[in-house]
Amino acid sequence: MTEEEKVVTEQGSNGSSAETENAENSHMIPKARFDEVNAKMKEFEKALKAKEEALKKAQQDRLEEKEEYKTLYEKTTAELSEIKPLAEQVEAWRETMETLYQAQIADIPEDYISLIPEELSVEKRLNWLAKNKALIMKPVAPDIGAGQRGSAGGTAPALTPEQKEIAKAFGVSEEDYIKYMDK
Repeated sequence: MTEEEKVVTEQGSNGSSAETENAENSHMIPKARFDEVNAKMKEFEKALKAKEEALKKAQQDRLEEKEEYKTLYEKTTAELSEIKPLAEQVEAWRETMETLYQAQIADIPEDYISLIPEELSVEKRLNWLAKNKALIMKPVAPDIGAGQRGSAGGTAPALTPEQKEIAKAFGVSEEDYIKYMDK
């Protein structure tokens, strides 16, 4: 081989080795760029893991919170079941007190009913009536038996049905009951 052929062969082999080297280099990533991309990928993986853990914790907290609401609901339901009968009993008492109040004001003259404070509750109105009823009631004259004749030789007064029941309940005859009434 001549020298020219050697140079061409070397250039050809150098050229082909340079081309081969360029082809290999075109598929290769520089180490600095690889490290940069790899570091970013690791950061993203860490962030992803942190977000996944935060999501799991948030879901767990939400479930625990729901469980607390369930417990609170069950506790409130139990308290309500205890209070409901009491509320019904209070309502019955309120109705009874209202009936008592109506019975109390039935005896009061209409001129004086407006003196009873209506802004008070039924219980307070009953207490007010208990304290002031004597002041607003018309006085009743005592029955002193005026116009009656002496009891000697007369007939015994008749007992009311209530008095007869009381005498019977105590096991006392009606005549004995009348004797004790006169004393």
